[in-house]
Amino acid sequence: MKLHSDLTWEPPTDVVETERSIIVLVEVPGMNGREIDVVTDGKILKISGTRKNITPQGRKQFHKLEIQVGPFERLVELPVPVDHADVSAHYERGILTVTLRKLEEQKRVRRVEID
Repeated sequence: MKLHSDLTWEPPTDVVETERSIIVLVEVPGMNGREIDVVTDGKILKISGTRKNITPQGRKQFHKLEIQVGPFERLVELPVPVDHADVSAHYERGILTVTLRKLEEQKRVRRVEID
């Protein structure tokens, strides 16, 4: 996967490991789940989308601008191998939660027989 562009911003992200899963929490308020793309190859998790501008229309004078809008992208290098076929995502109250099932130890390593 490619690195993100300078034109994107990165939302705050937490990565938590449990006994069976890697859980990635991403803070992206002001959106809905259909506006966020989640892609993984089992080694890297890519979360991207575009947050729309929420400022009122019409003439205005800005005094402070801290809320980032526009395209965002976050690449997360996963700390352990995961099963890229066993991934779920849930978006609620501004937090995207992606749960990735860790590969069992015996599936991570393969012995190769020599002819």
